[in-house]
Amino acid sequence: MRFLVVYIAEAHARDQWPMGNIISCVNQPITLEQRLENARECQKYCEFEMPMLVDSMDNTFHLTYGSWPFRFYVIHNGKLILKAEPDEETFSYHIDELDQWIDNFCQSRYPTV
Repeated sequence: MRFLVVYIAEAHARDQWPMGNIISCVNQPITLEQRLENARECQKYCEFEMPMLVDSMDNTFHLTYGSWPFRFYVIHNGKLILKAEPDEETFSYHIDELDQWIDNFCQSRYPTV
């Protein structure tokens, strides 16, 4: 099992969002090199230790999986198995759903005796 972060387009870029100058420190990248640099800075600032992938400039990952602002996915054998999304009212995550899927998957592959 591998865990990855996929860096997508900026949700609140300071040059595109009304309050962007207040809460954001980056503009929306217009080149892949700029997006890669933003991803490196994000990884450093957030102290991500897991691998980070970067979406293409045509936003293929985002458009395919609807990842805005952030989601948790389980992709197995090239198929989307689970998409954990925030609650519509509280905007919080119930990570139990993801934990349960991982537990069930691991138990089915490596049953305890």
